Amino acid sequence: MTAVRFSSEVTCRFFDLDVIGPWWPKVCKGKVLFVDCSFRSLNSFPPCLFYLEYLEELHMEGNFVCSIPSAINRLRNLRVLYLHENLLSDVCEELGRLSQLRSLDLSHNPFKCLEQMQDVVRRLCGLRELRLYSLGLKELSDLICKDLFRLEILSLSDNALTTIPSEITNLLFLREIYLNNNLLQCFPAELGKLPHLEVIDVGQNQIATLSDENCGSSWRKLFVSSNRLSSFPRSLCKFGHLTVLEASSNALKRLPHCFRALTGLVDLGLSSNTLRTFPAQVCLLRSLHVLYMKNTGLKKLHPGLVDLQTLCVLDLSENFLTDFPTEILSLVNLEELSLDDNKLKVIPEGIRSLSKLKNLGLSGNQFTTFPSAICELLSLEKLNIGQDQGIKFTSVPETIAQLTKLKELYMENNNLVDLPDSIGKMQKLQVLDLHNNKLKVLPKTIALLTGLKKIYLQTNNLSSLLVEMSKLPNLSILTLAENPLTDPPPDVCKQGATTVVRYLKEKIHREASSLKIQAWWRGTMVRKKLGPFREPGTTKGGKDSKDKAHKGKDKKAPHKKNG
Repeated sequence: MTAVRFSSEVTCRFFDLDVIGPWWPKVCKGKVLFVDCSFRSLNSFPPCLFYLEYLEELHMEGNFVCSIPSAINRLRNLRVLYLHENLLSDVCEELGRLSQLRSLDLSHNPFKCLEQMQDVVRRLCGLRELRLYSLGLKELSDLICKDLFRLEILSLSDNALTTIPSEITNLLFLREIYLNNNLLQCFPAELGKLPHLEVIDVGQNQIATLSDENCGSSWRKLFVSSNRLSSFPRSLCKFGHLTVLEASSNALKRLPHCFRALTGLVDLGLSSNTLRTFPAQVCLLRSLHVLYMKNTGLKKLHPGLVDLQTLCVLDLSENFLTDFPTEILSLVNLEELSLDDNKLKVIPEGIRSLSKLKNLGLSGNQFTTFPSAICELLSLEKLNIGQDQGIKFTSVPETIAQLTKLKELYMENNNLVDLPDSIGKMQKLQVLDLHNNKLKVLPKTIALLTGLKKIYLQTNNLSSLLVEMSKLPNLSILTLAENPLTDPPPDVCKQGATTVVRYLKEKIHREASSLKIQAWWRGTMVRKKLGPFREPGTTKGGKDSKDKAHKGKDKKAPHKKNG
């Protein structure tokens, strides 16, 4: 289906562009501004597009287009062109004549000659946004840096770049540059000279140092994760305007004392660094909303953490916490908390103070029983308490039904034998993961969870499924492998949720038909005056005939004696 927007802001949808001929622009009076042909399995540009002289935005991404026709130069008013995720092997010279083009995306295409592609692109002097992801680029043409001096966004991620040309300093209007997942060994010093650069992503490279000369005063967001950084330069800390710093998966052992000067930080990522102690400097960043400190060797937190009252997301998973950190209980604005894969044994009752918590991760800890205190978190929408690495619990309390807003519940890898009937009250539940437990039967109340979309039940002890599960209208995923199931049969279970639900519905129909036949037979017996229907071996009153005969003999015995 193709969306078309007219200058009158009216939107129409056509099912097939092929039926639209040269007359179409005349009907539209040449007012078409936007056409979306993305992800339609097209092998080429629909010819009718080139009659749309006023077209400003064209989406052709996600198709099987192999070449750009020379007729593209008819679209003189085109400002946005998305051609990523196609099969383009080259670009026509006419593409370079689209003087009004402001945004171009050629990512994820198998170009045979990257030099030729870059030579055409550099003629588009009016470009503001250029995206060249995943092309195998080993070198960025210096002509692009010289001629596309109006660029504001340059995306070169997922290539094989080892350096950036010094001519990049010509891009005086550049605001965002994306160089993640390349082969850079040194941070491009030229980036610090661009006066308007705000967003820099050099994650997933091989950068070992970030020097004072590299840093720019205009930087707002810096992504340097998955590199080899062992420290931050002092000049970085002088720029209080930095709001996002993602430095996970580096070789950081400590933060510089001046780190506390980054008072504008909102999002900080330090995961997978060998910090071992919670940095006191972080506790002074009072504007933090998001803090990632997963896998940093922590055994306890800093008392100053209580001052981060704006914190909404906190990830402390894969550490060595043995006791639940009481500092967390003061973070009343928390919405996401991850404590997975620690060594926690108890969740304190005080966790109820986290009244805004929506997402809680507690998997892989040392709970001997289900921590019922979390049932007081009435705003919870996602709970992960699977015990793949921790101690497995055997039961779930009825009070779990208090989590009426819960949408996702993960309790895999435990020793659960059954579930509480109260689970039927969790009406908003959409995902229920119970795989690798010891469940023998499911509660009938599961039929009340009409919002369920996914149920994972593989590797349990289920021998049959409740027919009530056929009443789950939104069920799309049902996994049942490695269960001793006989009803439904294994071959039915392998075919997925739709087939299983159909089987259960047919089973209900068969049982209903059987009851109707029995009712018909009873009625027939009465109508033919053959007596009311009765089970074999019973009399009209429903008592066993042998018992009646025995009682009869007992009555006759005294009569004989008297005679």
